[in-house]
Amino acid sequence: MKTTFLHQHGRERLLIFFNGWGMDNALFQHWRADACDVLCAWDYRELTPLPAVAGYRDIRLVAWSLGVWAAAVTPMPRLQHATAVNGTLQPIDQHSGIRADVFQGTIDNWLDDQARERFRQRVAGTAAASATPPATVAATAASPFPPGRLPLDQRDELLALQQNITSLPVPATIYDCALIGGRDRIFPPSAQRRFWLTTAVRILEWPDAPHYPFAAIQSWEELWHLE
Repeated sequence: MKTTFLHQHGRERLLIFFNGWGMDNALFQHWRADACDVLCAWDYRELTPLPAVAGYRDIRLVAWSLGVWAAAVTPMPRLQHATAVNGTLQPIDQHSGIRADVFQGTIDNWLDDQARERFRQRVAGTAAASATPPATVAATAASPFPPGRLPLDQRDELLALQQNITSLPVPATIYDCALIGGRDRIFPPSAQRRFWLTTAVRILEWPDAPHYPFAAIQSWEELWHLE
């Protein structure tokens, strides 16, 4: 796992963001952080600890997609709030996540340019946002994949995640809120709902949000207040 402080200015609040599979921190370089430091995690080919954090009065976690699972198997500092976005703790499961054959198909076809483009379109979505999701998480067709990750690296990461997810026990939940995008074409909303209803986690529905719901966000404070 790779981690970096995108903003580190000695503030009292820390936001830990677990990115989705295949990502890096490039998409978030323009996001402002006026009131919190930001630690970003991505690339889950190896499951490694977070860097030590100390001195923060308030630490919050936002995890997206397969980062929801990755964060739950990573030792965490004491969290004041933790939000899961479009993911579950059983990410390879026909009832509570992505079907195993679909997950394997993504691995098998990832090096094909057209397959990657189709996947990108499913991640990004095309529907206009309704009044239900906040304006900052409007559904758009913007591409969520960064140019800095090579397809072979991304496939290797997905293989590593598949191996770890299927060999490790389902982790205990560390979340108190789960956000479900109604237009998610990666993690079926019904599977997300089915999983989180077995927990005490509060569910918040965004009916028109796609799998990647962050396209319009401009600041990390907008993620800080996701709940």
